[in-house]
Amino acid sequence: MEQDNLKMERLQQYLDGRKKEAADSIAEYNSQMKKSYLHFFGWHADDLYKAHYMASNYNAVQEAVDAAKSPKEIETYLNKCILYVEDDLLNGPLVKRSTSPMSNISHSLEMECKQKLLKDFQKLNKILQSEVVRERIRPQEASGQENVVPKEKKKTGPRLR
Repeated sequence: MEQDNLKMERLQQYLDGRKKEAADSIAEYNSQMKKSYLHFFGWHADDLYKAHYMASNYNAVQEAVDAAKSPKEIETYLNKCILYVEDDLLNGPLVKRSTSPMSNISHSLEMECKQKLLKDFQKLNKILQSEVVRERIRPQEASGQENVVPKEKKKTGPRLR
């Protein structure tokens, strides 16, 4: 049970870091937008859109983490997310063919975000599946064996220079 708590704590730290990164980006871009909207729109509107998209996805993961009763449920949820994003990236349309150019741009930005989300979901899943150091040490202690590094053989062959 202690190891589950440690995994959950590491997962929560990673998720909090990503949420903070997105929130900081949103705050920064909002302040830039208030100074000069025209300049902001030309240079950073896409970044603000991506930050909001990432924040909304991180909040959805946070809700699933809060609602889960065990790390296994979170792992199942993350696996579903990974499969969905992989399927969307591999089988979905790369370019949206809408009459609205902004809709087409938002689709392209979402695809960029989904690539990053896929990496984050895999990282979160890896955190849940990782072994705690104590788990690796215990089997050695139980068997009474130590992990001995084998000695290197002395090279007796001809020396090539």
